Amino acid sequence: MIRLTCRRLVLAIATVASACAARPNIPDRATGLLRDAPEGEAALLLVSGDRVLTAAVPIGRSALPPPVRVAIDAVAPDGDETFCGLEWGTRGPGYRIEKRYVQDGVEDVRSTLIREDGVVLERAHSLAIGDVPKEILAAAMQVGPDVRRVMIVSGPEQEEYWHCEVGDRIGRTYRVRVGLNGRIVEVRRRVLATVEI
Repeated sequence: MIRLTCRRLVLAIATVASACAARPNIPDRATGLLRDAPEGEAALLLVSGDRVLTAAVPIGRSALPPPVRVAIDAVAPDGDETFCGLEWGTRGPGYRIEKRYVQDGVEDVRSTLIREDGVVLERAHSLAIGDVPKEILAAAMQVGPDVRRVMIVSGPEQEEYWHCEVGDRIGRTYRVRVGLNGRIVEVRRRVLATVEI
């Protein structure tokens, strides 16, 4: 995912050069929202080759439709909101809300994608590293030794895959998708870039 803060982006991409050379496929509405995003708010982009697969643009909680507010309060009540935005991606358009919880010094992160009518399209939550199955950690550590965060991701019906944030020995960050069977499905590098809209 790309995080845009004050026009600075952190990208999880396959190839930066080819993505920059091609015309992006972000909906016009997303481009407009990116242009008008408040400074200091993060946007999320997932780029593969010459395509933008996912774009999430910050909009603020006040812009959430009432059914989305009801749904997020039901599936992820309370917590500190770290991102609230409109997202276009493989699951279709929806509202991405990310929250952080800390209890007894242990951090829990939750991410939810909700359709405009309140249907939950995706939800994910982090686990303490000690609670992650050994085969998932072993797969993530094939990419780098520093497993920073592991989340289990569910679609509308069931758990689908694990998402791991991993650092390598020279400080690079990767997003590693691991199947429920413990096999690596996808590895994406997160890099810093500057984007002008």
